Amino acid sequence: MTTQGSVDRAIFAVVNRTVNPLLSGILASPLHFVASGQMATLTVTGRKTGREYAFPVGYVRTGNEVQIGIEWPERKQWWRNLRTPAPVRIRIRGVEYTGQGQAIEDGKGGVKVRVTLD
Repeated sequence: MTTQGSVDRAIFAVVNRTVNPLLSGILASPLHFVASGQMATLTVTGRKTGREYAFPVGYVRTGNEVQIGIEWPERKQWWRNLRTPAPVRIRIRGVEYTGQGQAIEDGKGGVKVRVTLD
């Protein structure tokens, strides 16, 4: 018997493996304007591996600060690399910026990442 949790995990896996790469490609292309008003590409470095991870994120920018809400944070690992402030890159509207990212946990299971641009 299929449970709602297994269906949710399957949908999450499909989105991560298909939609995210497609959206990342659009955001890196001259057609970025189609999505870059609300989506950006965030690049973080793994604390343990040193490997770079890049993926699309929804964002709100105010001046030199960018807020990123994390959907389903319990199913994602990348934001944990930002529990302490760490360097990040973020491509917004076709322009790449550097900055410091920090994950902020609200104590109720919610997580957002604040990026302060250099």
